[in-house]
Order: sequence, then structure tokens, then C-alpha cells
Amino acid sequence: MGCGRALGAPPQAYFGPGSGPIWMDDVSCTGSESKLGECRHNGFGSHNCGHNEDAGVVCEAAAPVRLVNSNNRCSGRVEVYHDGQWGTVCDDAWDLRDANVVCRQMDCGSARSALQNAAFGPGSGPIWLDNVGCSGNETSITECRHLGFGSHNCHHGEDASVICEDQPESNSTVVPTTPDPNPGNITTAQVTADITPTTTPDNSSAAEGEVRLVNGGNHSCSGRVEIFHRGQWGTVCDDIWGLSNAQVVCRQMGCGRALSAPSVAHFGQGSGPIWMDDVSCSGSESKLGECRHRGFGSHNCGHNEDAGVVCEAAAPVRLVNSNNRCSGRVEVYHDGRWGTVCDDDWDLRDAKVVCRQLDCGPARSALQNAAFGLGSGPIWLDDVGCSGNETSITECRHLGFGSHNCHHVEDASVICEAPALHDYQLICSPDKLQMGLDLADLISGLNPYSGNLASRNCSWARVQNNMVWYDVDAVEGACGNTLTTNRTHAIYSNSLFVYPVIEGSFNLPVSIPFSCAYPLETDTSLNVAIRPFLPSSGGILGSGAKPRASMSLFRNSTFTEPYPAGGVNLPLGSPLYVGVSVTERQLRFVVVLEECYASHSSDPHYYQQYSLIRNKCPTDARQVSVIESGRSLQARFSALLFLLEDDYRPIYLHCNISLCDRARFSCVPSCRRRSHRSVSSSEATGRVTIGPIAWDKSTK
Repeated sequence: MGCGRALGAPPQAYFGPGSGPIWMDDVSCTGSESKLGECRHNGFGSHNCGHNEDAGVVCEAAAPVRLVNSNNRCSGRVEVYHDGQWGTVCDDAWDLRDANVVCRQMDCGSARSALQNAAFGPGSGPIWLDNVGCSGNETSITECRHLGFGSHNCHHGEDASVICEDQPESNSTVVPTTPDPNPGNITTAQVTADITPTTTPDNSSAAEGEVRLVNGGNHSCSGRVEIFHRGQWGTVCDDIWGLSNAQVVCRQMGCGRALSAPSVAHFGQGSGPIWMDDVSCSGSESKLGECRHRGFGSHNCGHNEDAGVVCEAAAPVRLVNSNNRCSGRVEVYHDGRWGTVCDDDWDLRDAKVVCRQLDCGPARSALQNAAFGLGSGPIWLDDVGCSGNETSITECRHLGFGSHNCHHVEDASVICEAPALHDYQLICSPDKLQMGLDLADLISGLNPYSGNLASRNCSWARVQNNMVWYDVDAVEGACGNTLTTNRTHAIYSNSLFVYPVIEGSFNLPVSIPFSCAYPLETDTSLNVAIRPFLPSSGGILGSGAKPRASMSLFRNSTFTEPYPAGGVNLPLGSPLYVGVSVTERQLRFVVVLEECYASHSSDPHYYQQYSLIRNKCPTDARQVSVIESGRSLQARFSALLFLLEDDYRPIYLHCNISLCDRARFSCVPSCRRRSHRSVSSSEATGRVTIGPIAWDKSTK
């Protein structure tokens, strides 16, 4: 809502009971989500409440603010709600302090840019605020000094905008369409939630959050992933789709472990809504809907990016009618229907196969006589006889699908040990991905020294503090690493395969998918402090460069003779030749100068900043020139040295930089000359960040 921080969460219809549907119940947010629909809940429309339990909130801000006309909620044209209408803000005197208040009010971090001249397009309707002057500590933009609501001398060509640090991915909302009545070969998995099934337009009964695999051919445990939401089946986009996500789908389907996570509509393009995008599972979730994603219907994909999975089991199995996924009545999916298993000859070897297929721990019990209640529908299997090494219950010896002499009072059940989820650790260091197995906690019969990464020859291990560590360089292709990027992060993914403690026989390894996401933005500061002087003055102070990114001052315009860290004395009006470089092994990335500024402090967060480069472009082309940005792992610019506010104190330069994936994006900034206009007479002269300094001021 853009209403700042929450002050209270009143329950029991504190603001009066609503009417119509109750869409959400048991809502559980971590607090970091960007919208309510991303929080965990029972599913839209699933509840046990009345309107006397309607929830409310009390926020601290005086008036809502929003950012519009961009592809995410943390950048765009600033609009304020007042007197029943949304209206814009004029850019007279608009600067980073004002933008900081807006970004904090939107819970979007700090401001990166305070844009003018309707950078995100002109608005319409009233212009509510003009000559905004914030100190930066206000909780709402309307608390800042301004001329009064509706008082201005502007037009919508001067609408103010901001770009904040926290940048969620671009999104779009899908309008659901009628699903394909003939979706091909379909396998579904029911979720064990108390949700009333819905009959869909393709005449299938489904529950909210159910998944199915489509177009997998004769193999019912592979196919295009589809999830049921709001009465419709929809697909999943393959952005950052990987084995961790596929593992959750295979587990929910009862199809064992994931073998691969095909992308780009490997199993054909779906139709209807694309329900999920940027799905990020840890791998331990019990169903796909529990994984983090952008919100149902929010995506930037087409059906040519539909995600798929290939699981190791031949046919799905599930355990039902219990309070967890690792115990219950055994049901097998065959010929488009779920059916039970008869308990004739049912023993621990059979139960062991089911538990392994469901990615649960070892079998504890093989129960008979419908221990978890009577099933309904077909009885698919009877006289099951497993050796214990099969990957699917349907691979075991049996009488044939549907051949039996049983009743549902003989339905078979199992109880499996819950899988251990705490026996490994992942460390994402600056240049390595480190996967560790805990020798004390690893109780699943695995040999921790037997592992290899996606490339079989990457099997070296080291032991430290009772952990067995497998390391891989954070480089695309190293030991099978895959690299995916978006606007904000580079994500390296791999899998560790660990083998059972069984010598001399063929055994499937346990796959532990892992990923490390590295932000593509960083900052750096110049390793010298510059003291301007007229020929009789002098002095300079040094400061340490940050790791991974460094910035140097050069003597010449060819950037071949850097000044050493230490004292540099330069006369006023001297050109500064500044180079920025990043240590990065991935050659597809390039360095982009986002913001560069001067200050009198080595602290990059010092309150007084004098902008040189803003929004990737020089603030004043007469005094600043960007020579290289967005082309390589180096960036260069030059600037003229003048006093900052008549002050001879040492000057420090700071830059915020980002890494851009030139294989996916256009990285070279496009800078056009801005048309200057006069500012209002009430603008404080101190808000001019940098300008020509009169020479007579330097004689004092």
C-alpha cells in the first residue's frame, strides 16, 4: 500500500465485517514478501472463518504512496493518494533525500535515483505536491515540507520518479483463459490438505495446489509441470528452474528423485494461464506451492518457456489419510486413476521401495488391514513382491494392474522415517560454492566420501570440523555448474551425488541440488583522498579499497599511470581520470557505472554527496565524461576537480557499480542530453549538487 511500517494488526473485524468471499486464511508471511499473495496460506477461498474474523492493519504513514508505470513496485512515477484521488509530485527541488523517504515508505530499501522530467512517463489528474523538501527522516512523503496539496507551478512533463535499491523482477498479471480440454497424457498428485476439490472445465477433479505432469508419453513421472489454482490448471515458467524445484515436484507426485529439470517447453507448450515464475525451492518443501515465487499469475514468460521434470520412478505413488506425507495408505496412479494396493504378502521390503520412491527415510512399518482407513476406487496391485532395490513399487513383482482377490479392508499402508533435512550445509563464498556433509548427522546409510558433482570427475573432498566438504569454483561450466541470470543476481547451480554404503553393487546415488545467488551490484571507493589546492597548498589522506571491486586515480587520459595510494595534491580545475575494475572470472559480465559521487568523507554513506554520475549518466556533461561503461570488466570516467561548497577539505570519490550479463541484456548506457529548465524561486541553492566554483572564492 506504500503506507510505511505496520503499527498494529487488529483482528475480529475491528474495522467492520466485510462481505463476499473470504479469500485467504491462516496467512503466514515472513515479512520480506512484496505482496500479500506471496505469503503462505491455505489456498484462495479455503477457510473456516466468518466475516466477524476479518483482519485489519494500521500503518504509520499519513497517506499512501505508489510507484507506477514501471515493471516492478520499487521504481516508477511517484503518486500520492489525497482527497480520494491519486496524483503526481512535481520535480522542482526533487532529490535523493526526497526519494529516500518514498523508498523507505514503500519498504524498498534506499533510493538509487531521484528522476525528473517524467522519466516514467507523464501522469494525469491532479499534481498534489511541489517543492518537496525532505530531511530524509520522515516516515511519509506528505510529512516533508511542500507548498500544500494541489499548490504547484508545474505540468505533468515534470512528474517526479524514483528508483529504489530493492528491485523485484518485472512482472505481469495473467488473465486466466479457458484451459485445453484435451491436455494430453496427464498425471496428477493430490495434496494432503483439507480443501474441497473443484471440478475443472476439462472434467477433472482437482484441489488447490495439486500438480500434474502432461505430455510425458508412456512415462507418467515425467512431463510438463502444471499446477491447479483458482479452478484452473496452468503452467510454470522455466526462469531459474532447476533440480531443487524438480525434486519438490517429483516428491509431491510420488515419483522418487528428480533426474532432470527440462526447460524451454521440452514437453510441448501448454495453454491457459502461466501460474508461477521465478520458482525457488530449497528442495525440502513437500509441495510446489510452498516454494518461493513471484505470486500466482505474475510472470514475464510465454508458453515456449514452460518447465518440465523427469523423475526416476516409473509410476506415481502417494501416501494418504495421515497428517504427513511419509506415512499413510499406499495409492498408485494407473490408467488415469488412483487406486490402492492389497496387503497380501505386504512386508518391509515392499514398504522400503515406497519410502524411497517418496524420498522419505527408511521404512519403519508395513501395515495391513487398512490401518489408515479404507480406500475407494480400483485396487491396482496384489501379491506385491519387492527385492527392495526397485525404484518404483510398480517395478516389483505383482499379479498385474487390477488383478486381485481383495477388498479395501485389506488396503496396505506404510510408515516411513521422516527424511533428515539438516545433514548438509551450503556456503556461498565470493569465488566458490561449498557443499558440506555433516558426519555426525548423516544417518541415512550414505558414504559421505563417495560424492561427486554433476561432472563425475569432480569428486575431491576435504574434511574440516567433522564436515566433508565438496568445493566448486563459482564459474559457469566448472564441474557442470549452470549459470542463470536476471537483472539483479547471477545464480550458479549444481548437484552433489552421494552413494549408499554398499560395496560391489550398482546403486542409485542421492542427489542434493544446490544453488548460490550472487548479487550483481556492488560499490567501491577511491583508494586516495584528493585535497584541492591553489599552488601554495597541499595534503591528501588514504583509504582502503573494498574487496573484489577497486577504483584507481590515473595521471593521464590513457589510464596507464595510476597514482599510488597515499598523498595526491592537485590544482583546482584538474581533470580526474578514474578507473574502476572488478575481479570476475565470468567474461559474459561487464561493469556498469550506476552512481558516482564526491564527498568530504571516506564513508560512502556520508550525508553530503555531490553527484558526478547518476542513473548511469553524467550529471553535467560539461564537467563529467563517461569514457567506458558496460563494455568490459573495467569502467572509466573523467571529471574536473573543483571545490565542494567552498570547502578545501579532502575529497573522496565513491561509485555504486553493477555487473550486467551482456549475453542477455543491452549493457551500454544510453545517455541523452537533458533539457534544462528554470527551477522555482523557493529552491535552496544548496541543492545544486555540483557546479562551477568562482575563482575569487579560492583566494581566502
